[in-house]
Amino acid sequence: MSRVLALALLAAVPFPGSVTAQAIPERPEDLRFPPSVFEPPPVSGLRFELGNGLPVYVVPDRGLPLVDVVVALPVGDRNEAPGEDGLASMTAAMARRGGAGESGPDELDDEIDALGARIQASSSWGRTVLVLDSGSESLDRGLELLASIVFEPRFDEARLEQAKENLRVRLLAEADDPRAVLEREWLRLVHGPASPRSRRLTQSSIAAFDRDALARFHRRHWSSRGAVIAASGDVEAESLVARLDELFGGWEPPPPEAGEDAKGLTQGLPVESAEPAAPAAVSPGWWTIDRPGTQAALAFGHRGALFDSWDDPGRWALMLLAEILDGPGAVSRLRSRLQLEEGLTYRVLTHFSLDVVTAATESERDRGMGEFRVFLETAPESAATAAAVVLEELRRLLGDEVPENEIATARQSLLARLPLLFDRAEAIAGRYAEDELLGRPHEYWAVYRERLLAVTAADIREAARRFLEPEESVLLVIGGRKAASRDPGFDELRDALGDPRPASG
Repeated sequence: MSRVLALALLAAVPFPGSVTAQAIPERPEDLRFPPSVFEPPPVSGLRFELGNGLPVYVVPDRGLPLVDVVVALPVGDRNEAPGEDGLASMTAAMARRGGAGESGPDELDDEIDALGARIQASSSWGRTVLVLDSGSESLDRGLELLASIVFEPRFDEARLEQAKENLRVRLLAEADDPRAVLEREWLRLVHGPASPRSRRLTQSSIAAFDRDALARFHRRHWSSRGAVIAASGDVEAESLVARLDELFGGWEPPPPEAGEDAKGLTQGLPVESAEPAAPAAVSPGWWTIDRPGTQAALAFGHRGALFDSWDDPGRWALMLLAEILDGPGAVSRLRSRLQLEEGLTYRVLTHFSLDVVTAATESERDRGMGEFRVFLETAPESAATAAAVVLEELRRLLGDEVPENEIATARQSLLARLPLLFDRAEAIAGRYAEDELLGRPHEYWAVYRERLLAVTAADIREAARRFLEPEESVLLVIGGRKAASRDPGFDELRDALGDPRPASG
């Protein structure tokens, strides 16, 4: 008997306990999962406070002689004033790259390398994060260097000029990048040109970056107010906290500026007493940017929901709705239609903001405004049909209750991913520190399963009606306009969203 035939016969014989082909359902939504029994690790014993009240979460893990320390600040793009576009990210980057304390940039780089450590700093919309990865034997000096970067960045002018030149080159390249153009125009159409969300890096804003501007932003916004530290790895909690207290325990917040309360929150009505912000786009309709090529990029959606509580029932329903529409788990209506059934798209990605804003003025509410977005890549001649499928699926969620088996699959997909949020010491410390940074109660994770199980089909349809406005959405298509006009879905889409109009590009 030949080896090939023997292997074929062996593969045809089921092993004891194996699942036969007949037991595998034809569709992902027919999958069944055993009940999740995961319980998040208790936070008790993990939280400490420095002398200034700065919270620290420590999760020891003696498996390897490595330590991870993260300092997170509630500072980012949203703190930039008009004309400061990109300043938060540049401040974070140059705090690390521009030298600190008594060390110039080259000396700082050399010493970090000699320790076998790594220190990184980055900033996004709502947070700035500094990360130290170090061996446990070199941790003490690594912490000293981390503290010097936080408190005494030098913002070396030569390094700053290098960084500015790199940004100028990148900005020129973005003009030819369809995704970069899509992002820029999408934010403008959805949030409006005056929104902080729509600000973008320009050559003039890059030119405005100088050492004084970075130092001023650092002095104004980098403080212990709202900050949190997470540490994990080969450490003894009490001794690490004592060392952190020596380095960070004297870090005090600056006095509140005009219009702020003692916690640094802008004074104004709490969100609970304000009318919910409508999640419609500022400039709804069908917009196009004509670009030759074999691929079109699309974005469809509108501004996102705002919640005033982490336990808002609508938020839990929206989590399941998002999973059903296009979650990364076993069920995704958009992927099933667009990729598996009709073969229309190369890629589909969907994002729902689930932001919680607990106190803000109307201006701050706009700063916290998230979004709902579906991103697609497809052939230009299929762009209108693909967008019409998205619109159809959104209308289905508005009009029809989701079948219970589909809800069960989506629910179990979410629950199956929950343990991954706590699967390492680093993840546990980071998750509970993030709770503190966002104002999310630790109990959120204890009731996670219970809240998802309580969501009904009627709740999901109500969430769709509350948070989805497909007829008031922006559809932005970057691709060949003539090819799109020959698409069989062109007329259907035009009836729903109006004639396509050229965006600025």
